[in-house]
Amino acid sequence: MRAVAVIAVILYHLKISLSAGYFLPGGFLGVDVFFVLSGYLITGLILKELNETNTFSFSNFYSRRARRILPALLLVMIFSMLVAWTQLLPTELTRFAKSLIAALAFVSNIFWFFTLGEYGAQSGLLQPFLHTWSLSIEEQFYFIFPLLLFGVHKFRAGRWTKIVLYILLVSSFVAAQITTTHIHAFLSFYSPVSRAWEMLAGSLLAYLEIARKQGKLNTYRIAKCIPAASVAVLIYSFSTISLEASSHPGFTTIPVVLASCALIWFAQKGEPVTQLLSSKATVFVGKLSYSLYLWHFPIFAFGRMRLAGDPTLLDYSAWLALTATLSWLGYALVERPFRLTLSTKAFVSAIVGSLVVVAAFSFVVIRYNGFPQRLADVASLYGKNEIDNQKLAYESTSILRSLSPGEVIGDWNAGTASQHERNDLWFTPQARKKILVIGNSHSKDVFNALYQNREALDGVEVARFALAQDLPDNEFEWLYSSPNFAAADIIIFAPKYNRLTVSALSKKVEEIMGKGKKVVLLGNAAEFTPPGTLPVFDWYIRRENHAAVKTEVDRLAFQYEGIKAKSYNREIEQIANSHGIPYLDRRSLMCDDASKVCEVVTPDNMKAMFDGDHWTLEGAKFFGARMISRWFRSPPFL
Repeated sequence: MRAVAVIAVILYHLKISLSAGYFLPGGFLGVDVFFVLSGYLITGLILKELNETNTFSFSNFYSRRARRILPALLLVMIFSMLVAWTQLLPTELTRFAKSLIAALAFVSNIFWFFTLGEYGAQSGLLQPFLHTWSLSIEEQFYFIFPLLLFGVHKFRAGRWTKIVLYILLVSSFVAAQITTTHIHAFLSFYSPVSRAWEMLAGSLLAYLEIARKQGKLNTYRIAKCIPAASVAVLIYSFSTISLEASSHPGFTTIPVVLASCALIWFAQKGEPVTQLLSSKATVFVGKLSYSLYLWHFPIFAFGRMRLAGDPTLLDYSAWLALTATLSWLGYALVERPFRLTLSTKAFVSAIVGSLVVVAAFSFVVIRYNGFPQRLADVASLYGKNEIDNQKLAYESTSILRSLSPGEVIGDWNAGTASQHERNDLWFTPQARKKILVIGNSHSKDVFNALYQNREALDGVEVARFALAQDLPDNEFEWLYSSPNFAAADIIIFAPKYNRLTVSALSKKVEEIMGKGKKVVLLGNAAEFTPPGTLPVFDWYIRRENHAAVKTEVDRLAFQYEGIKAKSYNREIEQIANSHGIPYLDRRSLMCDDASKVCEVVTPDNMKAMFDGDHWTLEGAKFFGARMISRWFRSPPFL
């Protein structure tokens, strides 16, 4: 099963483009298979020891965990540090260093929720240690669960163990479903509370299996088709479910969890699927699964950073070959010896030494802001422009920070409403019109555009309220109870629209209009997908090896405009027309189809975008002036 899970995850992270999306869009569910299997194996070990000795050695348990987890993890970290030093921009290197510390502290899930948020985002593919979020959740579970199981067994042994497992499983699942659908989908994704039920499903299975062997549970007559059906469910889920359109973790996850449990429970000698999963090749991949999981994501991330174009079959093959080679070498030379043969003294010395190296590197990089002097030659081609796009991304939230003293606001949480947005009134009594811009991080761009040009608004004032991309009901309750919503005359929808946004849009428009507000729908901004991972401006400079020429960069941007944003714009305009409200084409601020240009450079030759679809402050100011001159001189803004 480990082999099935890790192969699904690796293929998902390759992001192989197909005409209808990506190959194996539900491969992320391989992690859920890991969770079930981990819960099953760990609980089985704990219960076996408790039943045989009526006690439990926590020191032995955590010593085994350290030998299992740390050697391979530290090896991958040290390798990645060497590559990161040569490839990453200063802010990227600083974030990388912070991610190492988070991974060592087993709080990666918390770190990535606050610094990245959306797991499936393209920017996440460039974060070498994003994948350690799942390792952190497992370890958080292992820190608490053995203590809980020991306590229950010690004071209320027997059936109370099963009852407690059931209660915890159901409670965790309910928390996951509520958080996913009504609070914040990616909070649920990264939360150990929302994920615990998957591991507890494996735990319950281990309990029932031990109970069965002790005569506490009858052996069932089982159909040999169940393992095959379970594999079919897994393959179907991996092939069809997408993270964007699913209730995960939650009801979407149930078939995968049940199929994983069924594979474990109904495995038996002589059954074809069991034989396949027990074959030498599958078992070998399973043994390497931890190393494969650790190595693949940094290799893919660093590989993408070096691309001059989209990944080719040769690129994918090279990444997979390197992953397999380093995983096997790491397993044979480090992971297995450290776990099985190395003395305690040698193990502790090697681990402490490695921890010191990783921690020292991380803290020094953070202290010196990623050592920008490493990239002086390339930076000289940028002139007045900032080479570090992550720095520009953070700078794009500076206006919101200045308006929200005491709050931590950055590009990582720009799609979440701040306390200032939820509780304070931004408008003054003198305002001629009051506009509230709502949406995810793209609403921040529109707010920046209008706020920097506020003197040209002739008494019109603007505020902003952040909403998740799927427009969840609970966040609209926060919106409706905010002082700015109560005071606003006009509500401008300005998110980045995806399928979930468009599906929820009409209902939300009706709700807001029912509260006596005028509504304006702003279409998607243009988004750009040049080869590789750099924004068009940066890609041009690296390709041409000279300073940016506005006319050339803008023509290049037109060639690499993505089609998805434009396709949603047609639907948004139809929704606006059906409700009799204005639709404003945000893309038209940037692109001219007749001239075949999309402006990603300002007239002052400044970078207008820090990634494929977000505006820099300079870009927002430029597009904001155009927005006001085109749209704010007529109703409903007059």
